[in-house]
Amino acid sequence: MNSSTKSRWAVFLTERFPLIPNLLISIGITLSAGYLTRGIQSGLTSSSWIAMIGGMLFLAQIRFMDEFKDFEKDKVAHPERPLPRGLFTLVEFSRFILIFNMAMLSLSVLAGFLIGTRSGVLFAMGTGYLFLMFKEFYVGEQLSNRPMLYAFSHQVIILPMGLFVLSCFEPDSLFNANSLWFCLLLLSSFFAFEVGRKLDPKAHPVLNTYLSRYGREKTAFFIAMLLAIAVESGIRVGMGNLLGPVFIGIMVLLSLLWWAPGRFKLIEGAVTLFLLLAIWGLPIRHWMGL
Repeated sequence: MNSSTKSRWAVFLTERFPLIPNLLISIGITLSAGYLTRGIQSGLTSSSWIAMIGGMLFLAQIRFMDEFKDFEKDKVAHPERPLPRGLFTLVEFSRFILIFNMAMLSLSVLAGFLIGTRSGVLFAMGTGYLFLMFKEFYVGEQLSNRPMLYAFSHQVIILPMGLFVLSCFEPDSLFNANSLWFCLLLLSSFFAFEVGRKLDPKAHPVLNTYLSRYGREKTAFFIAMLLAIAVESGIRVGMGNLLGPVFIGIMVLLSLLWWAPGRFKLIEGAVTLFLLLAIWGLPIRHWMGL
């Protein structure tokens, strides 16, 4: 890799895939799964590392695919982003996506051998579902006219990936109540974050945000409903006291959509905090001895 390529990658990682936030997500979910299943007792194991590497590959692939798919929109709404301004070409990005597909399939084989068949199959399923997402399930036009259905079809990928991480610690008890509540917590928290991070009332119309498509009332309802599901799920796995206060705060902040829409960043920040607590709540409780 020459210096020019390294420089381009450094810019892309800084602007579109910052490593620290994504590591926080991957490591947090892995530790949470480990503490939920009691699979982490005396430090990280090989299964832990496979779970974390799988998480990072998964997050990176989503970013590559989104950058590729959003290219035409970004040329209009975000021309400053790496692809629209010519930092990389679409051909290069299609190669990156292919390389990461192969890496994910290789990890699924490795997980199958080192951990168990279920782990390998779940990661392979997640990889396959990501490909269908990339192709918009071959019904892209229909999905683009239904933002909430589009969002759900893409957020549901959290379920097999959550189960994969859990399987790295407890492959024989994947579908017990704790595991399912944990996956629902992740799904609803990530979904609420997806809706809550797109509340700019001045967003370009080509972006077709939830706010512009559904209006303030429905968007606020979606966020509140998803967070309520997350809080209930959190209670079931022992994190209600961490998530509850933030949930109440977000409910208050949602009023900004009416009387101070320009301060939407406050809502986005609170929803981001909720997501981080949902991911890191179990390790925090463990470290605090709760």
